[in-house]
Amino acid sequence: NSWSLSGRDIRSDFFKPSYEGSEEGRIVFEIRVDASGNVVSASIIKGTTITDERLRDVAKEAVMKIKFTAGSGVAYGTITYSFNMK
Repeated sequence: NSWSLSGRDIRSDFFKPSYEGSEEGRIVFEIRVDASGNVVSASIIKGTTITDERLRDVAKEAVMKIKFTAGSGVAYGTITYSFNMK
């Protein structure tokens, strides 16, 4: 799991969705973060290999909970979740 957002740090937990399915792969989100550090939008982008809609939905819910440090204006970045069977 990873994230990239220039000029900002995470100030909350890096929330990861719980998943009990069997699909392996990754979900990549492009995120938009407001000046206060809130994720205001998250879109699945190229590089995503997971097709399970339920997992995509719970991953998006987790992304929207993540809080970043404040900054001047809107910032754009990515969050990637990797899912591997243990």
